[in-house]
Amino acid sequence: MERESDQIHPNASEFEDYEENYADINGIQIYYEYKNVQPEIKENTKKSAVLLVHGWTANRFRLHPLYLHFIEKETPVFRLDLRGCGWSQKQAINDFSILKMAEDVELFIKEIMVKKFGFSSVILIGHSMGGNICMKVASTNPSYINTLILLSSSAYWTGNFFGKFKLFLYRIYYRINFWNRYNGKKKGHSVHGLEHFPMWSRKYNTGGRTLFTDKEATIQGIKEIGSFDIRKEIKTLKIPTLIVVGYEDTDAPPKLSEEIHELIPNSTLVIIPGVNHDVVIGKPKTLAKTIENFLENS
Repeated sequence: MERESDQIHPNASEFEDYEENYADINGIQIYYEYKNVQPEIKENTKKSAVLLVHGWTANRFRLHPLYLHFIEKETPVFRLDLRGCGWSQKQAINDFSILKMAEDVELFIKEIMVKKFGFSSVILIGHSMGGNICMKVASTNPSYINTLILLSSSAYWTGNFFGKFKLFLYRIYYRINFWNRYNGKKKGHSVHGLEHFPMWSRKYNTGGRTLFTDKEATIQGIKEIGSFDIRKEIKTLKIPTLIVVGYEDTDAPPKLSEEIHELIPNSTLVIIPGVNHDVVIGKPKTLAKTIENFLENS
């Protein structure tokens, strides 16, 4: 039986029609791509654009099926690599915190999507830790964000001493065994087909660039997971919010999405059966349909 993940083939190595763009955000170079964006600002005015934000140790390709979906729908869509990730700047950076990444995303929206291209509003979509970043950006209820979509995320990752201590030990272990742990991801990714994770392809390691996440960004990310908690802030969110999680997700179990749903007023929760943390890859058609239905009715 054909897998849904193969029905819309998110093979990033086949997707060559793109233009490279770098923006100076917060004093560092942020790499981004976009589609269905008109060159004249006035043609984008009063339109909404989608921004896709990936999670920990990932890059812009992790949400590739959604990027293709919005391209097909002729919806203006942007995707970026967070600092320390993908093709964005990795050197001469000390701060890889969720707070600083949220500042990057907020400035990217203001300077690039709103000011440079003229979009009046943004549909913000974040996966896993990218959801944390999007919640942080949206928590001040900025006027330019009209919709928030959280995929396989959580308002907090561990709330007790033992959990935090376990992450502390894990961070030490990860620093010592970084490449063994990082290369070990390849085995897990192969379940979905390595074409979904072009970081393993030599094709994209060009011009001295690599899609691998910086070591310090990876390790700081573990620390951030231990301290992140936005439960108080999201109670004041006033924008339509869709929360999606896979029923078999063990990295961000459904109970964490259920808690986000309880905290954010008038939010919508959808639990998709038969898929784990990689809901974007495992159920691309189901997810795309879920998002489209929400956008049409919100």
